[in-house]
Amino acid sequence: MPPIICDGCGQPASSEHTARRLQRLEWSTRYRPIHMHTLLLGAVSPANDSGFLYSPGERHDGEAANIFAAAGLETAGKSTETLHAELHRSGLFLTHVLECPLEGVSAGKNTGGGLGAIPIELLAARLPILFTRIRRSLKPKRVALISEASNPFMTNFTSAQLDCELLLDDGQPFALDHSDPDTAKRSLQKLRQLLAGPLAR
Repeated sequence: MPPIICDGCGQPASSEHTARRLQRLEWSTRYRPIHMHTLLLGAVSPANDSGFLYSPGERHDGEAANIFAAAGLETAGKSTETLHAELHRSGLFLTHVLECPLEGVSAGKNTGGGLGAIPIELLAARLPILFTRIRRSLKPKRVALISEASNPFMTNFTSAQLDCELLLDDGQPFALDHSDPDTAKRSLQKLRQLLAGPLAR
């Protein structure tokens, strides 16, 4: 009997995998803007819940912390619920090409979606599904690529006719997950400037 394939990432879906996907869908759907201004698009969902932006936990690091910073949100002294509400009001929403963490990759090595061990063919297989979702369901005004793992697919994105603006960092994704901290920091600062600019609302 062939394995059941997850509809969010294309990987074999065990009962544990499916339960985790449904939990994260519930968390993220709660804060999906009705009118989405900017869709932030990562490559693969973080392994740790602390790195998953919409986790209700009080501790956020990795990708989640980067997104709060890019959105210009001050996190000190605020509850997670308050931060999520502020992000929701800004019209920002985060999703991933692979909506689930990679199977068989340790939590410490999969914090945001950099090139690392991500199979390119797995990402490529999900792109048509993602593009359809962006056009028919999410319908953002802008899409910002935030992972260097999107680099091999720039032609796919620029020719996809997503009916929205594609935000890039000098023609490349904003590499918030880059292995070089200085490069990641520069990308984060550039994205924050764009999100805070005159077209931000």
